[in-house]
Amino acid sequence: MPTELEKIVNDHGRKLEQHDKELSRLSDLSLEMQKTINDGLTRVDESNRFLREQNTSILGAVLNRNEKSDDRNYEMKMLDKNNMWKMIFGIGASAGAVFAIVLEIIKYFGGK
Repeated sequence: MPTELEKIVNDHGRKLEQHDKELSRLSDLSLEMQKTINDGLTRVDESNRFLREQNTSILGAVLNRNEKSDDRNYEMKMLDKNNMWKMIFGIGASAGAVFAIVLEIIKYFGGK
């Protein structure tokens, strides 16, 4: 018949075995969690690389568009100035022609 001390030692031994199993299970769980974290970080790194490439591409397109927009705005300003001068000369020429016609009419009717 086991003594009280033997029971305590046997219970202690079983508890140690349970703790060892639990530590082993927690260690396996920790390794699996670390693997999952590493896989996630790898995906995040790949996603970040892709996004950086996209950002570079978008920035290049925006800068190119801004440059073309500036060029187009300059061309439009120059066209507006050219058209303004054409309009001024056209109005002046038309006014001169009307004035000349009016003078000819006055001469024609006034000379009689």
